[in-house]
Amino acid sequence: MIYNSMKVETFYSLKKLQEKYGIKGKPSGPFGKIIQKLLALSLFELGATNIVERSVQGADIDITLNGKKYTLEVKTTETLYITLSHENVQALLYRSYDGYQPIIAVLRLTVFTDWILALIPKDEIPTGQILIDNLNRYRMKDLEKQLSPIFDKVVIKHFKDIFKGGEQYLKEQLRQAGIAQPDS
Repeated sequence: MIYNSMKVETFYSLKKLQEKYGIKGKPSGPFGKIIQKLLALSLFELGATNIVERSVQGADIDITLNGKKYTLEVKTTETLYITLSHENVQALLYRSYDGYQPIIAVLRLTVFTDWILALIPKDEIPTGQILIDNLNRYRMKDLEKQLSPIFDKVVIKHFKDIFKGGEQYLKEQLRQAGIAQPDS
């Protein structure tokens, strides 16, 4: 039974954005950064504070939610695995020194899937190719369930403007929401 999956409209909107802004056959490049920024806006709508979204170096997103500090590495894929580089892991570990707990945030861009938020102890973060199913034991299912409808709304609300303005449009939306973007 599927409890938590993105709406079909959201999926097709993301596929259209991928066709326009992605690297052919891969959900990376500008499209990956668009997904990251959509996640940051969704976390803002969820009530996260002290949000920092980084486009270039370091962990992708830092947040405070329900009194806890988290740092996220965001991955978008169409496959059954993600790749975590040594640099990705080092960025998460670096933030953990400031009290942030590391989360691997994965959006598998297929029908009937949604965000996976895996809160992994810092001494257990793997590198290399990781099967997404191997993240299941770390999943924050309550947070995923809260995030799912908000992410759908954020994607649908901003789709047309993202399609026209790409990542630049989203940078402005983050700025208006007060989300820090230190490397923009």
